[in-house]
Amino acid sequence: MDWKTVIFHTVGGLGLFLMGMKVMSESMQKAAGEKLRKILRILTKNRFVALFVGIVVTGIIQSSGATSVMTKGFINAGLMTIQQSLSIELGACIGTTVTGWIVTLDMAMLSLPIVGIGVLMRLFSRNRTWQYVGEIIYGFGILFLGMSTMKQGFGPLKTNPTFLALFKSIDGTTYSSIFLGVFVGIVATVIAQSSSAIVGILIALASQGLINFDGALAVVLGSNIGATSTGALASVGGVLDSKRDALGQVIFKTFGVALMLIFFRPFRDFVNFIAPGTPESSIMAHVAMGHTVYNVINAIVFLPLLPLLTRFVTKVLPEGKVVEKVDVPDTFIANKAGLFDTPALGILESEDLLLKMSGYVIESLHMLRDMSLKDPQQVDEICDKIVKNEDIIDKYQYNITQLLLKISSKSLSPSDARKVASYIGLAHNFEKVGDCVDHIGSIIGKLKKNNMSFSDIARGDINRILEENIAHFEKSIEIFKSDELYTAYADEALHIRIKIKDEIKDAKDSHFQRINDRICDGSTAIPFSDVLNNLNVMSSENRNIAEVLSGKKY
Repeated sequence: MDWKTVIFHTVGGLGLFLMGMKVMSESMQKAAGEKLRKILRILTKNRFVALFVGIVVTGIIQSSGATSVMTKGFINAGLMTIQQSLSIELGACIGTTVTGWIVTLDMAMLSLPIVGIGVLMRLFSRNRTWQYVGEIIYGFGILFLGMSTMKQGFGPLKTNPTFLALFKSIDGTTYSSIFLGVFVGIVATVIAQSSSAIVGILIALASQGLINFDGALAVVLGSNIGATSTGALASVGGVLDSKRDALGQVIFKTFGVALMLIFFRPFRDFVNFIAPGTPESSIMAHVAMGHTVYNVINAIVFLPLLPLLTRFVTKVLPEGKVVEKVDVPDTFIANKAGLFDTPALGILESEDLLLKMSGYVIESLHMLRDMSLKDPQQVDEICDKIVKNEDIIDKYQYNITQLLLKISSKSLSPSDARKVASYIGLAHNFEKVGDCVDHIGSIIGKLKKNNMSFSDIARGDINRILEENIAHFEKSIEIFKSDELYTAYADEALHIRIKIKDEIKDAKDSHFQRINDRICDGSTAIPFSDVLNNLNVMSSENRNIAEVLSGKKY
């Protein structure tokens, strides 16, 4: 046997297969990225609709692990309940079986023409959508070419006694061999982080007669358990509900596999009954059908039980027994960046982080309100809290920017590229607003320490302009949460900006007139001017935020 040919064809074919999946998935996401995020933002209490959403989304991005990570992000942001997330993940398990059916198509003879057509469409089409379609077609062609090459690599192994003995040990004839197959599926999927890839490799092995249907079915069951590792990793560092969700996913997949193992022979016979042909004549279709049937049965069994499962994981992981991490993403990039090779995921996560960051900014703005009316000790405490918030805000700004820069290195659609640039700008603007709050707090704190204060009129001017800035910032955050482009907001923000500038000018003129009339202490002139200057910068940043949300700049 020519081992060089076997190794080259197997490794090269696997590489082409995985690359085809990656290109196909990324291109589908670029074509439907914006719609994909909007579909995922459908938050419904109807778990049947959520199941359908999971099927559709995963059918598009071809990765149940990616969908699982997305739902963890929504849970962390408080936008999705455990039950909604588990419903979507049940649907995702069905959606990811599409890949198995794709690779069963015998397209080896057409793989090269398909690649050629896809490349020509990508290079010579002026329409952006048709370019994405060309990339999808190209990905299909590479996937089929990889499958064909893998089959050629596996072919000579069926005459090798060592490999025949190895695969015979998981032929499904005994329960020990079935359990071994499940174990192999778990380990292989944890390593590959893709149950679809493992199913594709299984189909290639089965097509060469290296593994029979029973053995392949056992490995498929194991791969479904192994696929939960992605969601488990995504829950690390998340809120308690994301850990509960990950546990729920492990439970319904593990119990589903246990159920199939108890009724393994009837399960196998049912798949044989509904799959076309016999296992010997069409084993590839039988393997794909086994993958689909398991996940459909699992959804049918567990969808009605989700309220019970939710209560169970809540009892297993109650409040107080799991230590929540402080919401400062110090190690965010190191821990999670590898999970966001899918741009849609990274953009969704950056939106979540921006909302959390804005929460700290709003908290600091509210603490600044009427701060000058507090006694010196209270002012010191507020100043310390604002400084701590500012440190957190700075860390968010750094980590969000790092995440978005990593996403920008991926292949992005024009709309996603604009979002990435816009969110980098928003993180900068939020941080600048936080800086202004910190500076104003510091000025008022120093005045209190020196037993100085602004007059009631001066304090009223400051508070009025501050309230207008707070209202403007909070309105921007509400628009950002809606995920809709508010084109008229730029003009509205310009009017607010002009109004605040005029108010600041009038406040300065009035204050200096009061000093001249000896109504106000002249020593407060510079601190008062500094506070107004920071409110002016804050107003400018609010206008920048509005222009980003209106689509005028990014």
